[in-house]
This record gives sequence, structure tokens and C-alpha cells, in this order.
Amino acid sequence: MNCKTCNTGITNTHKYCSNCGAKIVLDRISLKGAWQEFIGPFFSWDNNFWKTFFNLFTKPKEVLEAYIGGARKKYFQPFSYLVVYATIALIINKIFPSTEVADFTNGIKSGLGDANPKAPKEALESINIIYQFYSNYYNLIIISSIPAYSLLTYLTFKKRDHNYSEHLVFNAYIQANLGYILIASQLIFFNLIGLSKGLISSAFILISAVYGLYVFIKLYQLTIKQTLYAFFRYAGYIILAFITLMILSIGVGILYAMTIKTS
Repeated sequence: MNCKTCNTGITNTHKYCSNCGAKIVLDRISLKGAWQEFIGPFFSWDNNFWKTFFNLFTKPKEVLEAYIGGARKKYFQPFSYLVVYATIALIINKIFPSTEVADFTNGIKSGLGDANPKAPKEALESINIIYQFYSNYYNLIIISSIPAYSLLTYLTFKKRDHNYSEHLVFNAYIQANLGYILIASQLIFFNLIGLSKGLISSAFILISAVYGLYVFIKLYQLTIKQTLYAFFRYAGYIILAFITLMILSIGVGILYAMTIKTS
């Protein structure tokens, strides 16, 4: 018999094709088989989703080095792992829309209205749109920040012989795992218990910093001295990036004000 994917000759005892790595399936399609394939990536240890999730907490060095070392089937691929997280996050946000957006907007309108009854309606609507976008797509904003996170970790650990692309892999795994924790936290503490989403987000920032540092401590086997050095180096890059962003924002604001004044 031949492999259905690449037509390479195989025997009935083979479980995978020796040429392309495709799984050899001899059984006919059934409802049971289709259901197992559908839920497999999420509920089967053999299909690596849960193995990847838990090992990123218990053995992060093994997971990160396995993928960049060429063992691509041992764990869930990083960017697929990230896409699954983004999909789940969007679904959860649609099922459980945040009422805090309306509360925040009404508070802003009330505050600005009291301070300045002539506050332009357009400004209030702009604030509403910005906050609504941030609240509804917070998870996607985190994902879009991965290239920036990767640049910061690459610069921080530049002497460790991992290139920028490999740091993209590291941070994809880290941010996806943190994302799953954030989703669970929002469902439990916000939707069920009723805690403020702002409180949850603030706690999550601290958790993210601690977990990210933990992963790189394990990956590079850092000593206490090396950990402190890496922490302050990373913090320095963040401060530098923040100052640069502020300068650019002020510059854009000045140009915009000059444009409005001359028009």
C-alpha cells in the first residue's frame, strides 16, 4: 500500500509515513472517529495541547528547546497554540460581553459633562471607541505585542545565542499560556464571582511579569545575580521604549495642533 499523502510505499504495520510523517489511517470514517479527531487537540494528552500547557509551567526549558531544536511534533506548535488561544478569547468575549465598557463610558460622560458642559460630543465618542476596542480586543492586543516583547527579550539575553526568530517562538508560547490563564481568571473571578475586570487585569500584569521571568530563569539556568541583572536590563529597555513612545506621541500631538491651527 502507499501513503495517501505522498504516495510513498508503506506496510500495514506502519503508524506514520517514513517520508512525510503523515498518520496512517486505515479505519473508515465514523461518528466516533470524527468526534475524537475534533476534540483530540484539546482533550488528548497524546495530541500535545495539555502536555504543552502544563509543561510550560513545570518544564518550560524542555518545551522551548524542543521546538527550536527540531522536535516539532513533541509539543503543540507555538503559533498554532497562539491561534487557538486567540479564537477561544474571541468566542468568550462574544458570549460574555463586558458591561464595564458602558459603565466606564457613562462615567466619563458624566465627569466631563460636569467639568465642561460644552465638551464636544466627538471627544466623548472617541474615548468610548478607544476603551471599547481595548476592552473587547485586549487579548488580540497582547498577541500583536509579541514582536515587541520578543525584541526586548532578545536584547536582554542577546549573549545567550538565541536569535530574534527564536525569541518570537519563546514569547508566543509564553503569551499564549498566559492568555489561557487570563481567560480562566475572567470566567471565574469576573463572570462568576463578580470582581472588577480592572482588578483582574492589574493582578494579571504582575502574574505575567513573574511568569515571564520564571520561564527565562529556567531556560537559561540563571543565578540570582544574573536574574537581577536581566530584570533591570529588561526594565531599562521598557523605560527607554516608553520614553521614546512618549516623545513620538508629543511630536505627533504638536504637529496635529499646528495643522488644526493653520486650517
